[in-house]
Amino acid sequence: MEWKSDEQYMYNTAQEVAKTGHWHAVGMESGGGIVNPGLSMALFSAMAYFVQTPTGMDEIVQWTNVISILCFLGFIILKIEKEQRDIWLWGLTLASVSPLAVLFSRKIWEQDMLPIFCFLVIWSNAYRNKSWGVFLWGLFGALIGQIHMSGFFYATGLAIFTIIYDYRNKHPFKWGYWLTGSAIGSIGLIPWIMYILSHPQGNNFSVSHILQFNFYIYWFLDSHGLNTMYSLRKNIWDFIKEPYIGNQATYLVAILHIALACAGLYTATRIWGYLKRIVTYIKQKQLFNKLTLNLTSTNFYLLSILLGLGIMMTFSGIIVCQHYLIVAFPFTYIFMAKIFQHKKRLLIGIIFAQLLLTVSFLVYIHRHDGAKDADYGMTYQSQLHKT
Repeated sequence: MEWKSDEQYMYNTAQEVAKTGHWHAVGMESGGGIVNPGLSMALFSAMAYFVQTPTGMDEIVQWTNVISILCFLGFIILKIEKEQRDIWLWGLTLASVSPLAVLFSRKIWEQDMLPIFCFLVIWSNAYRNKSWGVFLWGLFGALIGQIHMSGFFYATGLAIFTIIYDYRNKHPFKWGYWLTGSAIGSIGLIPWIMYILSHPQGNNFSVSHILQFNFYIYWFLDSHGLNTMYSLRKNIWDFIKEPYIGNQATYLVAILHIALACAGLYTATRIWGYLKRIVTYIKQKQLFNKLTLNLTSTNFYLLSILLGLGIMMTFSGIIVCQHYLIVAFPFTYIFMAKIFQHKKRLLIGIIFAQLLLTVSFLVYIHRHDGAKDADYGMTYQSQLHKT
C-alpha cells in the first residue's frame, strides 16, 4: 500500500473528523490548484467511524472498486444490446487486470472512489427515459464532481452529449427531474463555494496544457498497459529486468512491454482509419449525423467520454494528470476491446500480457518494499516497521 503525504493526510484527517465530529468543507487540493469539495473527504471520514487503521481503510477502497466492476457486469447483462455485450465484457476483463487500474484500486485517495460513481452516472443515464432515472442521473452527475474535480468534466461532457443526442433522435428529455436531481446533488457545493470565496485559490491553468493532449496520450497508454512508468519513474529500468531466476534477469517484463507496444501499432492504424473516415464525413457534410444519430450503446458512451470529457478536460487549460483518467473507468478499456473486437486471440493475448505485467509489478513492489525514488515511494508496511 502506498503511504505518501496524500494518503497520510487523507487518513489522519478522516480519523480526526471521526474523533471530533467536525466535518471539513473541502478536501485536498487538486492538480488544478483548487481544493476539492468536501464530499471527497467525507467519504473517508465516514470510513473512519468503522475502521481505525490505514490498511482497514484501504481495504474498503479495494472492495468498493471490486463492487464497481460487479455493478458494471450486471449493467452489461441487463442493459447492453446482445451484439455489443462482448465488447463490454472483454473491456471489463481488461480493466480488472490492467496495471494502473489495479494500482488505483489500492490507494487511500479520493480519485480511487470514482469508479462506483462512474457506474451510478452511467446506470442512471441509461435509464433516463424514466422519471426516476433522469432524476438520479442529475443527482449522481452533481455528486461525482464533488469526489474529484475531474468528475465535473465527466458529468458536464456526458450531459452535453446526451442532450444533443436525445434532441437529434427525438428522445423525450424530462428536464424538470434532471434539474431537480442536479440541484439536490449540488447542495454539498455550498460550503465549498463559501470556502473558495473566502480563501484565494491558486491555479495551474495554461494554454500550453491544451497543446499537450495528455488526455488522449494517457488514454492510449493506459489501454495498452504501457503506463507503469507513472508509478516507477526511473525504477522502470530495474523493473523491465524482472523476473529473476536466481540472480539472472529474464527480461520478461521488457518483452511484455514490447509486445504491448506492437499491439499499440495496430491500434494506431485503426485510429488513423477512423481519422480518415472523419475527413470523408466532413467532406460529405455527414460528420454531425454520424456522431449523433442511431448510435449503439458502445459508440454512444465512448463518444460521450472521448468527445465530452476529453475535449472539455483538454481545452480547460488545466494540466491533465494520468490519474485523472480514473474518471473514465472502464471506457478506456472498452475502447481497447472495440479496437480488437475482430481479433479475439490477440485481445486475449493483450489481457494476459497486462495481467502478467500487473502481477510482476505487485511482486516487484512487495520484494523491494515499494519504489523509494519513484512516485510509489516506500510501502506502508516498511515505514511502519521503521517507526
